[in-house]
Amino acid sequence: KQDEVLRSVKNHRKTAVMACHAPGKSFVAARAAGWWIDSHKPGEATVVTTAPTGDQIEKILWKELRRVHSAGNLLGRMNKTEWLVTVRDPKTGVEKEEFAAFGRKPADASPVGFQGIHAPYVLVIVDEANGVASNLWSAIDSLLANDGSRILEIGNPDVPSGDFFEHCKPGSGYHVVQIGAFDTPNFT
Repeated sequence: KQDEVLRSVKNHRKTAVMACHAPGKSFVAARAAGWWIDSHKPGEATVVTTAPTGDQIEKILWKELRRVHSAGNLLGRMNKTEWLVTVRDPKTGVEKEEFAAFGRKPADASPVGFQGIHAPYVLVIVDEANGVASNLWSAIDSLLANDGSRILEIGNPDVPSGDFFEHCKPGSGYHVVQIGAFDTPNFT
Protein backbone atom coordinates (compact mmCIF):
# COMPACT_ATOMS: atom_id res chain seq x y z
CA LYS A 1 0.00 0.00 0.00
CA GLN A 2 2.88 2.39 0.68
CA ASP A 3 4.20 1.71 -2.84
CA GLU A 4 0.72 2.53 -4.14
CA VAL A 5 0.83 5.88 -2.30
CA LEU A 6 4.24 6.72 -3.76
CA ARG A 7 3.18 5.77 -7.29
CA SER A 8 0.09 7.93 -6.88
CA VAL A 9 2.19 10.97 -5.92
CA LYS A 10 4.33 10.37 -8.99
CA ASN A 11 1.43 9.87 -11.40
CA HIS A 12 -1.43 12.00 -10.03
CA ARG A 13 -1.61 15.70 -9.23
CA LYS A 14 -3.79 15.11 -6.17
CA THR A 15 -3.62 12.11 -3.84
CA ALA A 16 -5.77 11.51 -0.77
CA VAL A 17 -4.94 8.58 1.50
CA MET A 18 -7.64 7.33 3.86
CA ALA A 19 -5.88 5.06 6.29
CA CYS A 20 -6.33 3.15 9.50
CA HIS A 21 -4.26 4.02 12.54
CA ALA A 22 -0.53 3.15 12.43
CA PRO A 23 0.03 1.90 8.87
CA GLY A 24 3.08 4.15 8.36
CA LYS A 25 1.35 7.24 6.93
CA SER A 26 4.03 9.69 8.07
CA PHE A 27 6.73 7.18 7.13
CA VAL A 28 5.57 7.06 3.50
CA ALA A 29 4.91 10.82 3.37
CA ALA A 30 8.52 11.47 4.45
CA ARG A 31 9.78 9.16 1.73
CA ALA A 32 7.67 11.00 -0.84
CA ALA A 33 9.24 14.27 0.30
CA GLY A 34 12.77 12.87 0.11
CA TRP A 35 12.14 11.50 -3.38
CA TRP A 36 10.62 14.82 -4.53
CA ILE A 37 13.66 16.86 -3.51
CA ASP A 38 16.18 14.24 -4.65
CA SER A 39 14.58 13.81 -8.09
CA HIS A 40 14.65 17.52 -9.01
CA LYS A 41 17.54 19.92 -9.49
CA PRO A 42 18.43 21.84 -6.33
CA GLY A 43 16.36 25.00 -6.16
CA GLU A 44 13.63 23.80 -8.54
CA ALA A 45 11.55 21.82 -6.04
CA THR A 46 9.99 22.65 -2.70
CA VAL A 47 8.11 20.50 -0.23
CA VAL A 48 5.62 22.21 2.07
CA THR A 49 4.31 20.14 4.95
CA THR A 50 1.52 20.88 7.36
CA ALA A 51 -0.61 19.16 9.98
CA PRO A 52 -3.20 20.25 12.55
CA THR A 53 -0.51 21.13 15.12
CA GLY A 54 3.10 22.24 15.13
CA ASP A 55 4.03 19.27 17.35
CA GLN A 56 2.63 16.84 14.77
CA ILE A 57 4.76 18.48 12.08
CA GLU A 58 7.98 18.50 14.11
CA LYS A 59 7.74 15.35 16.19
CA ILE A 60 6.08 12.97 13.75
CA LEU A 61 6.45 13.88 10.08
CA TRP A 62 9.77 15.74 10.33
CA LYS A 63 11.22 13.08 12.62
CA GLU A 64 10.66 10.65 9.73
CA LEU A 65 11.94 13.16 7.19
CA ARG A 66 15.19 13.63 9.13
CA ARG A 67 15.61 9.84 9.08
CA VAL A 68 15.07 9.79 5.30
CA HIS A 69 17.57 12.61 4.82
CA SER A 70 20.21 10.85 6.89
CA ALA A 71 19.65 7.31 5.54
CA GLY A 72 19.58 8.53 1.93
CA ASN A 73 22.61 10.79 2.39
CA LEU A 74 20.56 13.51 0.68
CA LEU A 75 21.77 17.01 -0.18
CA GLY A 76 21.71 19.88 2.25
CA ARG A 77 21.12 20.10 5.93
CA MET A 78 18.07 19.85 8.17
CA ASN A 79 16.84 21.17 11.45
CA LYS A 80 13.56 20.44 13.22
CA THR A 81 11.27 21.61 10.41
CA GLU A 82 13.49 22.94 7.62
CA TRP A 83 15.57 21.35 4.89
CA LEU A 84 18.07 23.72 3.28
CA VAL A 85 20.15 23.11 0.15
CA THR A 86 22.90 25.14 -1.47
CA VAL A 87 21.93 26.58 -4.85
CA ARG A 88 24.14 28.43 -7.32
CA ASP A 89 22.56 31.48 -8.97
CA PRO A 90 22.95 30.85 -12.74
CA LYS A 91 23.39 34.56 -13.49
CA THR A 92 25.89 35.53 -10.81
CA GLY A 93 27.43 32.18 -9.90
CA VAL A 94 26.94 33.04 -6.23
CA GLU A 95 25.94 30.17 -3.96
CA LYS A 96 23.22 30.61 -1.37
CA GLU A 97 21.08 28.43 0.87
CA GLU A 98 17.42 27.97 -0.01
CA PHE A 99 14.57 26.02 1.50
CA ALA A 100 14.06 22.65 -0.14
CA ALA A 101 11.34 21.76 2.35
CA PHE A 102 9.74 23.11 5.47
CA GLY A 103 6.94 22.45 7.90
CA ARG A 104 4.42 25.18 8.55
CA LYS A 105 1.33 25.38 10.73
CA PRO A 106 -0.36 28.70 10.06
CA ALA A 107 -2.94 29.90 12.54
CA ASP A 108 -6.33 28.42 11.68
CA ALA A 109 -7.68 31.92 11.17
CA SER A 110 -4.77 33.00 8.96
CA PRO A 111 -4.49 31.11 5.68
CA VAL A 112 -2.01 33.72 4.38
CA GLY A 113 0.70 31.66 6.09
CA PHE A 114 0.90 29.59 2.90
CA GLN A 115 1.19 32.52 0.50
CA GLY A 116 4.39 33.44 -1.34
CA ILE A 117 5.69 29.92 -1.85
CA HIS A 118 6.88 29.49 -5.43
CA ALA A 119 8.92 26.86 -7.24
CA PRO A 120 8.55 25.03 -10.56
CA TYR A 121 7.78 21.83 -8.59
CA VAL A 122 5.90 22.03 -5.29
CA LEU A 123 4.83 19.01 -3.28
CA VAL A 124 2.37 19.77 -0.51
CA ILE A 125 2.03 17.15 2.21
CA VAL A 126 -0.91 17.41 4.58
CA ASP A 127 -0.46 14.95 7.44
CA GLU A 128 -3.45 14.11 9.62
CA ALA A 129 -5.47 15.92 6.96
CA ASN A 130 -8.79 15.22 8.65
CA GLY A 131 -7.81 17.63 11.43
CA VAL A 132 -6.73 20.60 9.29
CA ALA A 133 -9.01 23.63 9.69
CA SER A 134 -11.45 24.24 6.86
CA ASN A 135 -10.36 27.78 6.07
CA LEU A 136 -6.76 26.65 5.38
CA TRP A 137 -7.68 24.39 2.46
CA SER A 138 -8.06 27.17 -0.15
CA ALA A 139 -4.61 28.45 0.79
CA ILE A 140 -3.18 24.92 0.59
CA ASP A 141 -4.78 24.45 -2.82
CA SER A 142 -3.26 27.73 -4.04
CA LEU A 143 0.19 26.14 -3.69
CA LEU A 144 -0.64 23.91 -6.67
CA ALA A 145 -0.31 26.80 -9.14
CA ASN A 146 2.25 25.03 -11.36
CA ASP A 147 1.50 22.03 -13.57
CA GLY A 148 4.42 20.19 -11.96
CA SER A 149 3.00 20.51 -8.46
CA ARG A 150 1.39 17.77 -6.37
CA ILE A 151 -0.50 17.33 -3.12
CA LEU A 152 -0.49 14.32 -0.79
CA GLU A 153 -3.13 14.31 1.92
CA ILE A 154 -3.00 11.56 4.51
CA GLY A 155 -5.34 10.97 7.40
CA ASN A 156 -7.66 8.72 9.30
CA PRO A 157 -11.25 8.87 7.99
CA ASP A 158 -12.54 9.51 11.52
CA VAL A 159 -14.55 12.65 10.76
CA PRO A 160 -17.43 12.19 8.28
CA SER A 161 -17.32 15.80 7.08
CA GLY A 162 -14.85 18.45 6.03
CA ASP A 163 -12.44 18.99 3.17
CA PHE A 164 -10.42 15.79 3.57
CA PHE A 165 -13.65 13.77 3.70
CA GLU A 166 -14.82 15.45 0.47
CA HIS A 167 -11.45 14.85 -1.23
CA CYS A 168 -11.78 11.11 -0.51
CA LYS A 169 -15.11 10.84 -2.35
CA PRO A 170 -15.37 9.54 -5.92
CA GLY A 171 -15.36 12.35 -8.47
CA SER A 172 -13.43 14.75 -6.22
CA GLY A 173 -10.48 15.00 -8.60
CA TYR A 174 -8.24 13.17 -6.15
CA HIS A 175 -6.71 9.75 -6.67
CA VAL A 176 -7.75 7.98 -3.48
CA VAL A 177 -5.71 5.26 -1.80
CA GLN A 178 -7.30 3.30 1.03
CA ILE A 179 -5.22 1.54 3.66
CA GLY A 180 -7.31 -0.69 5.91
CA ALA A 181 -6.24 -2.42 9.10
CA PHE A 182 -5.83 -5.73 7.27
CA ASP A 183 -3.47 -4.08 4.74
CA THR A 184 -0.76 -3.50 7.34
CA PRO A 185 1.45 -5.89 9.33
CA ASN A 186 1.06 -3.49 12.27
CA PHE A 187 -2.45 -4.88 12.86
CA THR A 188 -2.51 -7.46 15.66
